[in-house]
Amino acid sequence: MPLGNPHASNIMFTLEVSPTGMVDVMVVETDLHLNAKHPQYDAAAVNKLLLDARKYLETNANHVTNIKIVSICNDQI
Repeated sequence: MPLGNPHASNIMFTLEVSPTGMVDVMVVETDLHLNAKHPQYDAAAVNKLLLDARKYLETNANHVTNIKIVSICNDQI
């Protein structure tokens, strides 16, 4: 099921492993700038993406505990 947000280009599921255990992570790739200092940063769009990712997580991936948002923009600052 797609995330339903126009800024989510890809969703992956992964594990983060540390000496103390493992955490399930949903990784969302986005075309949004995530650096608040970037001139094209859109706080409303980032917040909407976060809300949509949380909603997706609640409905589709009960075991995942963390969400990681990754920008695929080339001109990060």
